[in-house]
Amino acid sequence: MPLAERIAHWYRTRPDALAVWIGADRIGFRALAERAAAVAAGLRAVPSLAVGARWGVPGHGRLLAVDVGNRLCFAELFIGGTAGDGACAVLDPAWPAGQTAEVLRRLRPDLLVADASRPGTVAAARECGVPVLVAGGPDPGGADGGRSGYAAWLAAHHGADPERELAPGADDSTFLIGFTSGTTGVPRGFRRARAEWRASLPRSRAVFGVTEQDRTLAPGPLAHGLGLYAFAEALHAGSAFGTLPGFDVTAVADLLAAGQVTRLVVVPTMLRALNRRLAELDVRLPGVTSVVSSGAALDPDTLRRTRERLPAAHVHDYYGASELGFVTVRHLPPGTGPGDLPDSVGTPFPGVRIEVRDTAGRPVPPGTVGTIHVRSPLACGGYVWGDGTGFSRSGEWTTVGDHGSLDASGTLHLVGRAGGMVITGGHNVHPGEVESALRRLDGVDDAVVVGVPDGYLGTVLVAVLTGPAATAPAPESLHRRCAAHLAHHKIPRRWYALPEWPLTPSGKIARERVAEWVRTGDPRLVPLAGER
Repeated sequence: MPLAERIAHWYRTRPDALAVWIGADRIGFRALAERAAAVAAGLRAVPSLAVGARWGVPGHGRLLAVDVGNRLCFAELFIGGTAGDGACAVLDPAWPAGQTAEVLRRLRPDLLVADASRPGTVAAARECGVPVLVAGGPDPGGADGGRSGYAAWLAAHHGADPERELAPGADDSTFLIGFTSGTTGVPRGFRRARAEWRASLPRSRAVFGVTEQDRTLAPGPLAHGLGLYAFAEALHAGSAFGTLPGFDVTAVADLLAAGQVTRLVVVPTMLRALNRRLAELDVRLPGVTSVVSSGAALDPDTLRRTRERLPAAHVHDYYGASELGFVTVRHLPPGTGPGDLPDSVGTPFPGVRIEVRDTAGRPVPPGTVGTIHVRSPLACGGYVWGDGTGFSRSGEWTTVGDHGSLDASGTLHLVGRAGGMVITGGHNVHPGEVESALRRLDGVDDAVVVGVPDGYLGTVLVAVLTGPAATAPAPESLHRRCAAHLAHHKIPRRWYALPEWPLTPSGKIARERVAEWVRTGDPRLVPLAGER
């Protein structure tokens, strides 16, 4: 990918500038380039476990698996691992041990670097015959009793020339194996070619206005797409990137209050938690000039609270998917408020074309709901394993099965996934459309809508809410307010309040857990009085 050669460029032109900070640890471009070069040189010396080219990784390239979480060494490993025609697979420390073991069995990487806190990953790799180096501590299972590991391996290749080692690879070669949820419990692996991020990085830099002077903070996991892309985007621009060992809203607020951050990259749940913390501190921070959000569309109340605390920020939120990259984007410059928030997920990202099609694959008229198809240079090359649910390619067009509609101006309105559709009283309802309408109501911070069996309607819609409106003694007012935005059959019949959302490791709402709580009558859900 172009990141390695960009790091070599900043090594020549801005060697002393800060490149990455994670917690209290920091590294500049010179040291980062030198350490990444050592990784690249060390990988070239590792024997390949592949019989031939695999998943677009050339036979002379190497596949490095990384399971170190948000540690500073991640930066040198990812940059060095993707230099030349190498590829990197970023494993998620939040996976259960059995999932990690199965992913390693399928990947068969040429080398794994795992944190010392991940003994299960280390043991699984050795069972698969995968060479492993332990970072951040001794390796008691190693042949030398723990006296060597990643640090010693890296030191053995110290002095490698960044100009030679941090070279570009071929456009069509794979540089990243990413992962997304699979229906079998095993994460699906997908591959990304260098050309995809070579097209994406300059465009996102222009859309989000990233400059060399920025200091980006993405406090979520580097193993997830939002954090990983923000890392690459910032370094590609020659600016500083920061994260934390784990999400800590107090630490994020402290960094912002200290003036150490100009750009914030988060999911909406993180942004809401941060807004609450900044309100407790009663501070306004005009030094934050950019907020980028993804994972769910921003709601008016979150935007209002963000405006109160970060008044100078350009707010962008975008819709996309791991397999598709960016699809649409909304931009709200300083001075815009909740009333300016479009009831959509925005307009196509530069270079992206969108069509909404019916079940026969034919484009539908504006305003008609169908399956969203994308023609984009940013879409991935496909799965390396997995059931492929939702994702398909037909020529230059791809889809992940999301449903929505385009209006006459080309703005996209998202209603949800095909598999999530609920049939209630004979009507097809997309929960995402209902959730979007609920989030636009005053006093609703967020909402999850699920369908549960009902003897009369077949399935009944149930809404779970957070925010001031969820503390009201009866939901009749919510029902009446919904009627201004939704057809009668789309309005939930049962309402619950939830004090706090369960979250995934990436900070998104754990929707399946909420749905299970609804199905089982979990006491964490508080029924609103006067249910309809």
